[in-house]
Amino acid sequence: MKSIEGSALIRSGRFAKAGMSAGSNYIKHYLGNSLPIKKLHQDKPTLNRKNAVSIFKELSQLKGLPLKLAQGMSMDTGLLPIEFMEVMSSAQYSVPPMNRALVRTQFKRNFNEYPENLFQSFEYDAFAAATIGQVHHATNSNGVRLVVKVQYPNVRKSIYSDLKLLSFFGKQFFKGVNFENYLDEVQSTLIEETDYVKEGRNIQKFRDIFLSDEIILPEYIESSSNEQVLTMTFLEGDHLDQMLKKGPGQKIKNKYGQIMWNFFHENINSSNNTFHADVHPGNFLFCEGGKLGVIDFGCIKVFPDQFIKSCIRLVQKHLNGSQQEFLNELEYMGFIKKTSKQSEKEKKIQRLFSNLAKILGSIYEKSIFDFGNKKFREDLNHLFQNAIEIREVRGSEQFIFFNRITFGLMSILMKLEAKIETSESREIILNTDC
Repeated sequence: MKSIEGSALIRSGRFAKAGMSAGSNYIKHYLGNSLPIKKLHQDKPTLNRKNAVSIFKELSQLKGLPLKLAQGMSMDTGLLPIEFMEVMSSAQYSVPPMNRALVRTQFKRNFNEYPENLFQSFEYDAFAAATIGQVHHATNSNGVRLVVKVQYPNVRKSIYSDLKLLSFFGKQFFKGVNFENYLDEVQSTLIEETDYVKEGRNIQKFRDIFLSDEIILPEYIESSSNEQVLTMTFLEGDHLDQMLKKGPGQKIKNKYGQIMWNFFHENINSSNNTFHADVHPGNFLFCEGGKLGVIDFGCIKVFPDQFIKSCIRLVQKHLNGSQQEFLNELEYMGFIKKTSKQSEKEKKIQRLFSNLAKILGSIYEKSIFDFGNKKFREDLNHLFQNAIEIREVRGSEQFIFFNRITFGLMSILMKLEAKIETSESREIILNTDC
């Protein structure tokens, strides 16, 4: 791979190519199935997979924001065929890497040295490549295993270009909605992810707050890091799909799920409102001894205190059965508009949030909740389908990443089919002073 193309014109052409490729697959599908030649026939899952592969091929070349979107497509929301989720899960682990010459150029530009002069050993073949950069194995002078993340050139420029495209298409979809604040939130967070010095400090911060017998985190190696190269210690473990392929028993799946569940409730319980906000399987390792490794800290959110308190109050009102106070909180947060005579659309939005509260609230209403429950998955997917039909954005821009945390966690726990003890987390929610 050469340097990322940052031009909005060329990048929009890639998006168009992905769409045309998918359209071509549909034409071939319907033509082939209409002809009396059996070998040209294909079923819908095969068509879905071909389209997903075609789209992913283009997105993986673009890197950056398009791959963030691909990661979103891999979540179990019920909005896309399962074949799309399977193919797009590649965005969590591996996309086409930079070539050796470009890696060397990045090191020379940032350190005035090549990798072999900074490390005892350095493998030019990346073992993982994703949205902002790719990852290499290395060792230091003491033989300690390291991972070195090297940022793609031009990735910041590409983010600005892609957000302009996203703004254009968003205005067509969300008619009459001012969502500039939401785009500003996405832009500022994505640009922060390109600062590897900030990510290194995030690693240190999370080690100070969350390192435990169950949560393991890498160590930041400041001496061989800068804004575009990040070095940390290596963690040994499997990604979610790799772990599940080994056929773990229910007990181990429950344990991993419980650790993840507790980890994110500790985020809620932390005094500084610090959250890991990029919750997808590529950012977690399932390690020996039932430990959970957290390996990516580019997208860390420190939410405003009042925002977190409003979210907790909303859950408290629902769990306590205070329906009117629950609706008042929704109004305060900007989700519903209370008027003397509600329109059908307002009633639909109110029902949507009431149903969301029932679905997510059901997790806390039992001492043990089974994320393998098919009805829970179906109800959640049905809710997503209803939400997309409304075609309106409401509430604080902070919900962009808060929702990514919430539903990213749900998606992983459903894939684990974990059974979670929720009594302690319920107490955290109900006893938090808001």
